Amino acid sequence: MSWRRRLRALVVPVRRARVLSAGPAGVGFRVDGSALDLDARPRQGAFGDCWVAAAMLAVHEAAPARIAGMIRGHDGSSSVGVLLRGGRVRIAVDRAMPVDARGRWVGALQSRSGAEAGSGSGAGSGSAPGGAGDAPGWPGLVEKAAAIHVAGSYRLLGRGLGRFGLRLLTGIPARTHVLLPRPDRLRGWLDEGRPVLASTHPLSPRVITARGPLPANHVMAIVGCDRATGEISLRNPWRPDELLVIDRRTFRRGFLSVDVTARPLR
Repeated sequence: MSWRRRLRALVVPVRRARVLSAGPAGVGFRVDGSALDLDARPRQGAFGDCWVAAAMLAVHEAAPARIAGMIRGHDGSSSVGVLLRGGRVRIAVDRAMPVDARGRWVGALQSRSGAEAGSGSGAGSGSAPGGAGDAPGWPGLVEKAAAIHVAGSYRLLGRGLGRFGLRLLTGIPARTHVLLPRPDRLRGWLDEGRPVLASTHPLSPRVITARGPLPANHVMAIVGCDRATGEISLRNPWRPDELLVIDRRTFRRGFLSVDVTARPLR
């Protein structure tokens, strides 16, 4: 296969939205009739695409208006336009979202705040299929658009890097810092309005936090940093309404790299 054909294969035509497989976590589709709550944080589903979910969460924290600008035609129509790569790509997405054999949502969800979000540990427990009160909403639309445009299936979304998720959503190149930045630099990026991600490594479960062990090979959004104490605040896309606060030593032990966009979003 020539390089041109390989390149074309990476960008799946919009018409593929109708034949997108619900696997591996889902067995079929169900129409999501819920209202799109753009103030709700995105919660990761069962597809293992933390690089997409954490990027949604970081952009939502840094510049909420960006999320509103990505969703077009959400006034009750059956097809919604999702703008990716900073508006360079528009994907037409219907509101049929993947479900498991019991009819529960298995993709990204609009998170319910507070105690309703779930009773599991915020650091290390994975995300279960959505219950009766959950709804895919806008995160489900963005995730489905990503599956169509980038991978051609939900299955292939299970592998990716945080910096690719940031560029997919914003169109802005992102840089990976393997030498973890100091707290004052992290605070500066956040104050500028840049989305910032942090990725764990295979041995991260050995690092214990107030919410339990860190998950392995997972991406989280950095949402705060205290210059005085060096404490770093993160949101895990599995439990996005719970704040995970760790000290600088724990951060260096438990995280491998940091991704940040090349320029602010606002």
